[in-house]
Amino acid sequence: MTILLSPGPVPVLEEIAKAQTKEMITHRSDEFSALYRDLVTRLRGYFGAEEAYVITGSGALGLETLALNLCERNDRVLCLPNGEFGDHLVTTVQVYAQPLPHRGADGSGWDLERTKAKIDASDAKVLAMVYNETSMGVRNHIKEICRYAKSKGMLTIIDGISAWPGTEFDMKAFHVDAFVTGSQKGIAAPPGMALIGLSKEAVERFSKRDSIPSYYCDLRRHKKRYEKDQQTPNTPAISLFWALQKAFDVLDRQGGLPACVKRHADAAAYTRKRLTAMGFPLIAEKGFESNTVTGFVCRDGEQAKRIKSTLAKEYGIKIVGSRGTFKDTGLRIAHMGNFDMKNIEKCLDAIEKIMK
Repeated sequence: MTILLSPGPVPVLEEIAKAQTKEMITHRSDEFSALYRDLVTRLRGYFGAEEAYVITGSGALGLETLALNLCERNDRVLCLPNGEFGDHLVTTVQVYAQPLPHRGADGSGWDLERTKAKIDASDAKVLAMVYNETSMGVRNHIKEICRYAKSKGMLTIIDGISAWPGTEFDMKAFHVDAFVTGSQKGIAAPPGMALIGLSKEAVERFSKRDSIPSYYCDLRRHKKRYEKDQQTPNTPAISLFWALQKAFDVLDRQGGLPACVKRHADAAAYTRKRLTAMGFPLIAEKGFESNTVTGFVCRDGEQAKRIKSTLAKEYGIKIVGSRGTFKDTGLRIAHMGNFDMKNIEKCLDAIEKIMK
């Protein structure tokens, strides 16, 4: 059996996978209303959100939903990419508004000291950035950045797709107006759902718009339908919704968000310690390390290929390469979702043997 240590999709526990096999129901039923109401209510609590929705589609669709509902064509949007998914965010925003990107170096992180002057000099109405840059294993300091951006009157949009629930987060405390994560990452459900959280200001913003350039992703329709009967405006992936509910059950049973964050942080610290002891430099700048994925740099491309292929062929362990500057020499180990710490140890032990 393969040990999957990729940064999403992550392994799905048997009880979560089995939840998909429940008898099918119609999405226009009281039973579905109860299911969706439970998901939305719990997400509001988890996120600290005014409103929350689950949209059938990938995290990328969720991010695009936030951009098209909260940004208008002439809006300037300050973006702070520092990796491939930050670049994707800029491209997404560009479809609907006017992005003003400031590109950070691969492996570097954004904090308030580095962003304050950029925020001060900008006339942007919106700040949009990635919390956890999956391609590098870098965690940006969004709490301080968003708090400052909000003090300047900006709306804040955060891509938290590979961050939640393995990284500390609360929309109110972090001053975040719009947040998205994906079902196949830290919550460890099957792929195919975007989980969205919105502040009161964000809800007011999209509710007042005359037109929104989408039908399926128009949050006015989602809001209206939910308020009517706690259902979705279009047919949802009901089986996946069952699985997501079970994934929430697992999260709660294991101690909730605080315990989840600690488990991820401990695994990340252990992984970094083992890799540095073997002599591998880490991709993430010190102080900006991710809780959910660790990137490290090999001596050269050949060593990276040998480690990755040997792990797969001889040990049945699947890890992935990095992106951008570290595309050829970088590798990533995910400690994300309902991982088994024994599998992280097996992977690191195997790399140590390969190196010897």
